[in-house]
Amino acid sequence: MHHIPKVDEIYHDESLGTNINIVLVRMIMVGYRQSISLIERGNPSRSLEQVCRWANTQQRRDPDHAEYHDHAIFLTRQDFGPAGYAPVTGMCHPLRSCTLNHEDGFSSAFVVAHETGHVLGMEHDGQGNRCSDETSMGSIMAPLVQAAFHRYHWSRCSKQELNRYI
Repeated sequence: MHHIPKVDEIYHDESLGTNINIVLVRMIMVGYRQSISLIERGNPSRSLEQVCRWANTQQRRDPDHAEYHDHAIFLTRQDFGPAGYAPVTGMCHPLRSCTLNHEDGFSSAFVVAHETGHVLGMEHDGQGNRCSDETSMGSIMAPLVQAAFHRYHWSRCSKQELNRYI
């Protein structure tokens, strides 16, 4: 799972100003048949709902179990619509602490970081906040992810929204 170390690195960028660790505790490979039963082409909202519900059924009930997860990341190559989809401020709710992400290689790490940002209470830069000036500079929470391996950061708004949420 080559995405997780990069997502963890993104969350350790000094521009975020906090210490969040992204750790892979378990990976479940879902077969094609099950995947197409969860993902509805062109319906990201319903797909996310189904994926989150499924992830919750996979959750270990004992929070001390080595495979207990705080957040589920679902990667797929199926077309559900946008590059990613997530509930804003879902981290503390067991049915909403998940993201649905289109997997298309290493750059998907930025989509996973972006969608996880939504679950942690972050909005898009420039939408309901005054950070649109940072989107072209590779801010992770830009409405259209333009971050790249050589150029990315968390905007001042993302930092504030995260601190408000946690």
